[in-house]
Amino acid sequence: MALQSLMRDHVPAIYFNTPERYRDWKTAYPMLVYQASRPFRGRVRTELTYDVLSPRLMTILFRRAKGNLAPLLERVESEIRAAGSAEIAAQYLPRRVPEIIQSVQRLSASRRCLYRLVRGESALVDALVDLSGLGTLPEKDRAKRLAAFHKKWQFQLRRLYPGADFSVLAPALLEAATQALLTDKELSSEESDVSLLSATDPGPSAT
Repeated sequence: MALQSLMRDHVPAIYFNTPERYRDWKTAYPMLVYQASRPFRGRVRTELTYDVLSPRLMTILFRRAKGNLAPLLERVESEIRAAGSAEIAAQYLPRRVPEIIQSVQRLSASRRCLYRLVRGESALVDALVDLSGLGTLPEKDRAKRLAAFHKKWQFQLRRLYPGADFSVLAPALLEAATQALLTDKELSSEESDVSLLSATDPGPSAT
């Protein structure tokens, strides 16, 4: 979830760093829908990200994005108008949320763009999961697994979206994942300590 949150903050920011990209709404709309969607929280521990092959999960993504898209569009429209492009800004009116969602769902080019983001995000998370147990491996095997991880991440970040390279995000994404894991480990340790104290506490003495 930490990785997904950072991606929703930084991927659109990098993509729209070139304001001209707002002119092509077929690729701009999917990016905004992705940005408005919330990080995935699975029902079970094995569900880590959205899955483009699951109609249920993609329905959840669109539903969550719909609720956040209006305030995002309000900011985008304001920025475009401030840049002197009123005609383009009209394509991003907050009242167009239903229309934008439907266009991404129905237009194959836009849907492919969104699905490409979701698949890339999933591949990045899966690559992190594959590093599980890295510290227990011999040095040679560890180096091979790290090399495979690096190759996979660079591939995904460079092909995350048409016409853009997001490989510059790799260090920040790794840092976010690392900090999240460390925090989770600390919380788990604290919970274990509390459980141990509860188990060993004899309670009030009998009188």
